[in-house]
Amino acid sequence: MRTHRQPSSVPPVETNVQKVRPTKTPTFTTAVLSILAMVASASASASESEDDYKRFEITPFAGYMAGGEFEDPTTNAERDLEEDTSFGLIVDIAAESWRHYEILFADLDSEVDGTIPFDMGVQYLQIGGTVSHLDARHVIPYFGMTIGAARFSPDAVGLDDETKLAFSAGGGMRIPITDHFGVRFDARAFLTVLDGEGDLFCVSEGGAGTCAIRAKSDTFLQYAASLGVTFAF
Repeated sequence: MRTHRQPSSVPPVETNVQKVRPTKTPTFTTAVLSILAMVASASASASESEDDYKRFEITPFAGYMAGGEFEDPTTNAERDLEEDTSFGLIVDIAAESWRHYEILFADLDSEVDGTIPFDMGVQYLQIGGTVSHLDARHVIPYFGMTIGAARFSPDAVGLDDETKLAFSAGGGMRIPITDHFGVRFDARAFLTVLDGEGDLFCVSEGGAGTCAIRAKSDTFLQYAASLGVTFAF
């Protein structure tokens, strides 16, 4: 006699498993791309700022020049070059926004004092450059150095001009007012190399030489301060 087993009823097992949604976290590649984008944006902004400058500047100026000592070859008395107004021109060519090549011309008409004073002109023609603060915008301080020549032109009978090696160093401020116009203040020292304690402006007549003045040292030092208007383009 067969016995039929009733299938046992197994209660269903309730599973309480929650679906976990994947959290979106930035990957390493995304982070790198973000950083590169920020760097590129900053570089583009900096490049745009650096390129925003004029290539050429012309600055006519007026100023005041002082210094310069000679001595009398006969009495050894000091004979100084009088202080006076100077005029000139500065031409700048920008290599970068903060670095300029520069040509400078300065002209002084003055007088050498003494028992018999005489007029003398001094002209400087220099080439060099300036560097300025990269982030300066409204007031731009700068420092510059040049090398060139100094020409001394005595206005007296029988005296010849003299041309000597000269240098200058100084600084100042550029103040842009518009994109094409500004003002510039410049202060510098001019150093001219002379023949050490040698006679200057000498002339020979009939085998006899006469000299107007003598260099007091190996160098001739002058100081100048000027104010000019700058035209940029």
